Amino acid sequence: MHGYSLEFRRAAALLLLVAATVAGCAGQRLHREGMELMEQGHAEEGLVKLEQASKAAPDNLSYRTAWLRNRERTANRLAAAANGERAAGRLDAAQGIYEHILKLDPDNDRARLGLEELAADRRHAAMIEAARNLLQNGDPDAARAALKPIFLENPKHGQAILLQRQIDEQAAKVLMAEPSLRTTFKKPVTLQFRDANVKLVFEALSRTSGINVLLDKDVKPDIKTSIFVKDVSVEDAIDLILLQSQLERKIISDNTVFIYPNTPAKLKDYQDLKIRSFHLTNADPKQMLTMIKTLLKTKDIFVHEKTNSLVMRDTPEALRLAEKMVADQDIADPEVMLEVEVLEISRSRLSEIGIKYPSQLTFTAQGAAAGADALTVNELRSLNGGNIVTSPALSATLNLLLQDGDTNLLASPRIRARNREKAKIMIGDRVPVITNAVTPVTTGTPVITGNVQYLDVGLKLEVEPEVHMDNEVSIKVSMEVSSIVKEVLNAVSGTLAYQVGTRNTSTVLRLKDGETQILAGLINDEDRNTASKVPGIGDLPLIGRLFASHRDNGSKTEIVLSITPRVVGNHRYPDAREVEYWSGTESSLRSNQLVLKPLGTVAVSSTSNASPATPAARTPVAAAPAATPPQPFTWLGPKQAKVGDRIGLMLNAKAQQGVSGLGLLVGFDPAVLKAADVTAGDWMRTDNSPSGFTKTIDQASGQIVVDMKGVAAGNDGSAVILMFDVTAATPQSPVTVSRINLSGAGGESLASMPPAPHFISVTQ
Repeated sequence: MHGYSLEFRRAAALLLLVAATVAGCAGQRLHREGMELMEQGHAEEGLVKLEQASKAAPDNLSYRTAWLRNRERTANRLAAAANGERAAGRLDAAQGIYEHILKLDPDNDRARLGLEELAADRRHAAMIEAARNLLQNGDPDAARAALKPIFLENPKHGQAILLQRQIDEQAAKVLMAEPSLRTTFKKPVTLQFRDANVKLVFEALSRTSGINVLLDKDVKPDIKTSIFVKDVSVEDAIDLILLQSQLERKIISDNTVFIYPNTPAKLKDYQDLKIRSFHLTNADPKQMLTMIKTLLKTKDIFVHEKTNSLVMRDTPEALRLAEKMVADQDIADPEVMLEVEVLEISRSRLSEIGIKYPSQLTFTAQGAAAGADALTVNELRSLNGGNIVTSPALSATLNLLLQDGDTNLLASPRIRARNREKAKIMIGDRVPVITNAVTPVTTGTPVITGNVQYLDVGLKLEVEPEVHMDNEVSIKVSMEVSSIVKEVLNAVSGTLAYQVGTRNTSTVLRLKDGETQILAGLINDEDRNTASKVPGIGDLPLIGRLFASHRDNGSKTEIVLSITPRVVGNHRYPDAREVEYWSGTESSLRSNQLVLKPLGTVAVSSTSNASPATPAARTPVAAAPAATPPQPFTWLGPKQAKVGDRIGLMLNAKAQQGVSGLGLLVGFDPAVLKAADVTAGDWMRTDNSPSGFTKTIDQASGQIVVDMKGVAAGNDGSAVILMFDVTAATPQSPVTVSRINLSGAGGESLASMPPAPHFISVTQ
């Protein structure tokens, strides 16, 4: 029994060994196949093989490490792709990738978090869509409340921030908009009053037009006015009455006007003021402050030098004028790139030819003792040629020297300078100059104090450009070229100084952009001749050359300056409306003239010359309605647009015979639309004269005047084509024809009716 048990244990061990061997071989094969699949780009199949290899050989840690490492790498790559799909707004694709990651790694936290964020994105998208619909329906407060939960969960949500900005811009536009009368109160009206009470005139105007007129309690009841107007707008009629009666108005709503006396006290009480910040880019805020105070008489204005800005509190008209002034003055100064070349040409020639003899000879008598200079009396008696020596040794030197030298020094700096600002160039050395001051003391050694100063030696160039409106540049040039001639040493004090040779010039040039100017002629020419001769013999002709040595030293230097200006950032020619505009009267600022719109004629008489009128004359007389003429003109164009678009509106006309002229007055909102161009259509064949087709675009007031002369083509077509650039968003922006004049072949007026306004809805 014991033997059987032993044999059984041996067989089991053998089976386990065989199983382990087989599993090890299978795990190795699976691991190899998995790694090959990973290298080939089949990540998912490779991960399956690696996982099987890890399970087949659980004791092999390298297999498990390879599986986990490659699984994490694959999950990270897929997570990055899912994040990209999410950022692009493809939420379904991102969700599919996250779910696939969880199949590979059920415990992957990034995939779980990504799915939660996708659910939040879908929820936020629904909230943003609801908020956008509320904003389009004219309820910005509800739209802002709909965005609040999004900001609580994700304060940096991009679409929510963009929509919030749109809501804020629309709210700011509503808050900053100045009240104005509705378009219905700009239609023509006819009034005839003579020496009438102002209150009665306003009462009649209110009954006729439907406008509400409120009078201040201090409006005098005895103010009289005489006015005869025909086919003018209600707004212009009110302005004419106020102009005669020293009154002022304040528009409270689109159909209500408040009238009060035009006195300083009442203006302070009723005139609304705005605060505007002007952030300047180039202009000096102090100079702008002085200009605004001088021209606009503004008192409430502050300069913030740290932010280079002006803060102004004044009426809307004054702010508009200040805005035009700042736009005209806050322009960048041009800059100039100066290409400078400085060339110094030096030539020298040195020759020294001849025999140089000693210039002196000393005879010295020596004593008998070696080296004794003193002589005894006996030695003096026996003085002869044996004890007399000469000094120095008698010799002659033959000089044969000829030396030529050429030197070229070139400096080519490039410097950029602002308009009317100085720029300096220094190329050379700063040479130290030591100065010693000796201070004596009563006892001991004097005190020596040294001082070191530096002297600039070399090329110094100073330029100051001024750019003119025609792109020519005036340059003030100052150049100095210096060099050290020799050193001067004071042996007593030890002070070292230098003798400096200098050449300088100063001039003013006016050059075109890119033009090169060369300044030359700064020449220094030196010739020095020196001769060492034996007296008498050296002056003899011919033979005297053998007893003389001649030294000729000549040097010539010339400075050449080349300068080329290149303008960087030219002067901007301002628009005509930026340099000339209306500013009102001495006592009242206005950004435009007080003129009547071209709707008809007007006659105004003063109260002093008015004669008493009958009661019937004090009642308003409305123009009798004429027969309704046909409406041959209609608009054709888009009714929706986006900010930044360019749209075209076509005024179509029906066939009409005998038309020789067409005049139009088109109105639009300049804050929303910018008139780009006006062209004639094919409805009328205009002549080739300059007056055949004329157009006048007044962007500031939002009006376009068109006049055409010619012959109607006799069929339906387009009268004019208007091109607009959309600049701001608004629910409804009308384009109207407030006046239309048709003339026949003989110049007679033909009846016509303007088309209904064309409304355009503009979105961001």
